[in-house]
Amino acid sequence: MLKTVTNSVQRIRALSLQIMLIAGLLAIWQWAAVTFPGPTLPPLLAVWRSYWRLVQGDLLHTAVLPSLYRLLIGFLIAAVGGALIGLAIGCSRSLDAWSRPVLEYLRYIPAIAILPPALLILGPTDTMRIFVIAFGCIFPVLLAAIDGAKRVEPTFLDTARVNGLGAIARIRRVVLFAAMPSLFAGLRIALGLGLIMMVISELIAADNGIGFFILRSQRLFQSAGVYAGVLVIGTIGWLLTAGLLLVERRVLHWHRGWRGLPVD
Repeated sequence: MLKTVTNSVQRIRALSLQIMLIAGLLAIWQWAAVTFPGPTLPPLLAVWRSYWRLVQGDLLHTAVLPSLYRLLIGFLIAAVGGALIGLAIGCSRSLDAWSRPVLEYLRYIPAIAILPPALLILGPTDTMRIFVIAFGCIFPVLLAAIDGAKRVEPTFLDTARVNGLGAIARIRRVVLFAAMPSLFAGLRIALGLGLIMMVISELIAADNGIGFFILRSQRLFQSAGVYAGVLVIGTIGWLLTAGLLLVERRVLHWHRGWRGLPVD
């Protein structure tokens, strides 16, 4: 009982500090906007109005939803493809030896560098932007899956083999579950990279999306729209990360780390 009360007090204290920090930053922003008026730092009310226009009405359908669609499709492609390929490579020494030079070469290519070739080959289309997002997301998932598969205890695999499980069944019922903690860590990193690539891909030859909205607002000297677009990106990232953590908590309820126990 005492431990529960102590944990509740600590959570309330942490939440209070977070609220105070946010309130302090907003107060500094408003003070600077009023004291030094100019086009580069609009008042908070102007930013809020632009933010509200972004999350409802026509701008929701022309700016937010197209970006969200591309991000989710690209992220899902990278998550599924990276997990499957990574588990296969991690479970096969010969496949790992064959693919390692290629992976090590590709992983050091900045994701942003793939944008000009993708634009040249695929054109300014949603397919190009989804491909760029998927390319930026896939390597954290792929490498996490490889690492997770290699860390599986050999005893588990031997036990599964003795019980008559084939290679596919061992990957699905043993390796996949053992690699889940590493895999979700890779997914969280990939989600952040996906947001970056989403915005970058919409800054070039686009006619909708949040990146296009921010660039257009900057060119029209609508600074409130620029800040509002950035805040919407942050909101999307926060919501998607919270959803991913919720899924991770439910999937990894058996894992020691999620139960508050030290991970061996």
